[in-house]
Amino acid sequence: MERSVLGQFVIAKLDEMIDVVAGMDATDVNVVPALPGANSAYQILYHCLGMAAQWTREDVLGLPTGRDRSVEFQQAGDVDGLIVQARAVRAQLLVDLASMRHDQAPSSLARARDTFWVGSAEGILLHVLEELCQHFGHLEITRDLVAGKAA
Repeated sequence: MERSVLGQFVIAKLDEMIDVVAGMDATDVNVVPALPGANSAYQILYHCLGMAAQWTREDVLGLPTGRDRSVEFQQAGDVDGLIVQARAVRAQLLVDLASMRHDQAPSSLARARDTFWVGSAEGILLHVLEELCQHFGHLEITRDLVAGKAA
């Protein structure tokens, strides 16, 4: 599915998120805006890396990721280290997408909710894109608030 429009959209949105974080400095990337439920840019990207890997690699392909969602929003670190990690997740995602079929039944439905999209790799990938788009908006707002660009 890496050559499918859907696969390309997922990679493109992840690339946009990586670019936003790469453009931030070491201090700003870890600042949590003073808003209820807000997260730092670091935490948002870190969460999205775990989310994308778990839904595609673990749930579709049945390969463990070791994700611990409970710690994703507690993370902090340097921009360069996170970008290296993000590029590694991106590279693995390309490999994983190449081995998926759009109609492939997920390997694991243990996390499945009563939703229509969990029955195929295509549905799960659409969900990954949905989450990336949502969190990309959060990331841009966070960057702007932290940089003092929000009006």
